[in-house]
Amino acid sequence: MKLYLVRHAQPAPKEYRGFPGPALGEKGKEQALAIAQYLAKKDIQAVYCSDYLRVGQTYAPYAQLVPALQPKVVQALREREKEIEPHESLEQRVQDWYRGEQQQLWARPTAIFSHCGPINMILEYLDPKKELLDYPYTCPYGCHTPLGSIWELEIGEAGGVEGGLWWNPK
Repeated sequence: MKLYLVRHAQPAPKEYRGFPGPALGEKGKEQALAIAQYLAKKDIQAVYCSDYLRVGQTYAPYAQLVPALQPKVVQALREREKEIEPHESLEQRVQDWYRGEQQQLWARPTAIFSHCGPINMILEYLDPKKELLDYPYTCPYGCHTPLGSIWELEIGEAGGVEGGLWWNPK
C-alpha cells in the first residue's frame, strides 16, 4: 500500500499562529501546484487533511486536478500549538488517530495533508527506531519534512515501511 505524507506548502510570513493559521504565500502557492502535479500521477484513492487554512490551500490545486476525490478533514492532524498543547499530547493524539484508521489507511493508496508535527508522529509510529527510512532533511525543530514536500511510503503487509522524501525546494 502506498501512503503519501504531505507537509503543507510555505505560508505567508505572519506572526499569527492560532487556528486557522496563515494562508499560503506566493512561494507556497507554487509549491502547492507542484505537489498537485506530482500526486495527480499517483493512484490515490483516499485523502485526509488537517483543518488548518494552509493545509486546505495546499490541497486545493490537487482537488482541481482530481475533483472526484473528496478529502476527510481530521482535527487530529492539526499542528500542535506549542504554548497550549504539550508534545506528548500531540504524539498521543496523532498516533491514536493513525492506529484507529490504520485498516482504512492501509486498504488503498492514501494521502495525508498535514503539518510537521503530525507527520513526524506518523513517521515515528511507522519507523520507531529510525532504521527503515533515510531522513535526508531535519530542521532545527526536528522536522523531517520540508515545507511543500511529500513522503512517498510503501507499507508492507506486515507493517514494514520503505520509501523516501520527495523534496520540492522551489
